Amino acid sequence: MSPYLAAWIFWIMMFFAIELPAVFNRQPGDTLSEVIWRVFAVRGKPAGWQLRRVVLLLGLGWLVAHLLTGGKV
Repeated sequence: MSPYLAAWIFWIMMFFAIELPAVFNRQPGDTLSEVIWRVFAVRGKPAGWQLRRVVLLLGLGWLVAHLLTGGKV
């Protein structure tokens, strides 16, 4: 097993170690989705909301294109 594969497996395990308790404790603002919604101003329109949403859209668009093209983008 390569060190990178081991690191990615560890990262995924840590993600679930953080996310699962956040899902089940039912406190708002704990899950990754809720943090992203807050940081990128998906709900509401605080100062800079348009720029935040554009950054989120571009980042997610790049990620989808990158994954679908096998890394050509």
